[in-house]
Amino acid sequence: MKKNYRWGIMGAGKIADKFCTALMATEGAEVYAVASRDRDKAKDYAVRYNAVATYNNYEDLVKDQNVDIIYIATPHSFHHEQTLLCLQHNKPVLCEKPMSLSTKQTTEMIAAAAEKKLFLMEGMWMACMPFIEKILSLIKEDAIGQPQYVHADFGFTAPFDPVGRLFKKALGGGSVLDVGIYPIFLATIIFGKPSLIQSVSKLTTTGVDEYANMVLQYPGGQTAHLLSSISFNTALEAEIIGTKGRIKIDNPCFKATDFTLILNDSTSEHFSMPHQSNGFEHQIKEVMHCLDNGLLQSSKVPHQLTITVSKIMEEVLKQAGVVY
Repeated sequence: MKKNYRWGIMGAGKIADKFCTALMATEGAEVYAVASRDRDKAKDYAVRYNAVATYNNYEDLVKDQNVDIIYIATPHSFHHEQTLLCLQHNKPVLCEKPMSLSTKQTTEMIAAAAEKKLFLMEGMWMACMPFIEKILSLIKEDAIGQPQYVHADFGFTAPFDPVGRLFKKALGGGSVLDVGIYPIFLATIIFGKPSLIQSVSKLTTTGVDEYANMVLQYPGGQTAHLLSSISFNTALEAEIIGTKGRIKIDNPCFKATDFTLILNDSTSEHFSMPHQSNGFEHQIKEVMHCLDNGLLQSSKVPHQLTITVSKIMEEVLKQAGVVY
């Protein structure tokens, strides 16, 4: 690490709490400033994470010359506006997933970062975890032959709250944007852009998707079966099946530490890769590595991958009758 990075945290909710916990455990990183429209929340974060500065508005955070990079941890519907605000004030950005509510917004954010020559990355923490790197390496080494099928699910039971983040359409609620992005991401890094997307969904009374049952087909004939839900629990597992064997990713597949390689002759090998903190430390290190080397995007979460996943989610939501 070439320098100590002073992070500015935009938003003081549950995800920011987990992120700051990982920041505290990561060498070369510090929680420097926290901004929340609720000043008491910002002050509480400052006490818990030794932040130097607190703000009750986001404009003052982006104007702080001591902040090296900003992590946006607000609801989905604010990501577009707030990322552009950060970039306008020459701040590199790690924006929590999903990058925005639409491919159009995401493209605008990426274009703005390119114009300003600033780093921008979607906060897909799963992409930066060691188990993903190892699985991609095994596939490249032909350990399971040619991948043919991916199954992945992410579902949980959320108490219905019509004004809460998960169910309010104005905040970008629904299962696809919140958790469906993980199975879609996994299938995309294995197979790329699908040629066919078919999805069946159920909507809540607030107009967001309660669940999405997705089948994707790819130009080479490969398929993926993906499921997301905020109304029932799923196994939180994933499997990648190839011509020579398969890889079974254990629960919780979106932040896995364990997976098993199972060959067609029934021989198997188990891999375990514990996190040093809570899993967020991997993307923190990836961001700081990129900043150290003057990169404008990460090879683990490149802009094109973010756009591809966004387009898939947009089509799934369109088929459900949800347009943000």
